[in-house]
Amino acid sequence: MAEARVVRASEGDRYGPSPLFKDGKLTGAPFDFLVVELGYGEGPPLHVHAEQYDTFYVLDGVLTVQIGDNRLELTAGDYASVPPGVPHAFDNTRKDQPPVKVLNLMNPGGLDEFFVILKKEGGDRRAFEAAAAKCGVKIVGPPLVPANKDAAAARG
Repeated sequence: MAEARVVRASEGDRYGPSPLFKDGKLTGAPFDFLVVELGYGEGPPLHVHAEQYDTFYVLDGVLTVQIGDNRLELTAGDYASVPPGVPHAFDNTRKDQPPVKVLNLMNPGGLDEFFVILKKEGGDRRAFEAAAAKCGVKIVGPPLVPANKDAAAARG
């Protein structure tokens, strides 16, 4: 029988400027749980997960999400789920807005390995794409805020 676990606010792993990860190894659950605060232009490029569902629940602010060819804005209380194989990107595209706060759930878990690899390999675009490929993520397009492409790639 599975054991219930409590993970405190300060617990988890942080890989550079990435959010505090409460990954499946810590939680005992089959998913990664993150609360992400995205400043302007800090989101990842358009990408596809081979195995993971990537879900977003906006806690505060406006999150721009691209799912396939559709771009939409999510506000507090809005939810989006992207199945494996579907290209997607997300970002705070409003310069005048404070960081957007988003609950992100990745199922199955394991994306924390991407940040472990990226921390070891460096944060440039080439290292970002290599780390992504090792973790079943393929970069298929630019980030939503192209002017910050290299900065967003370095953040994951």
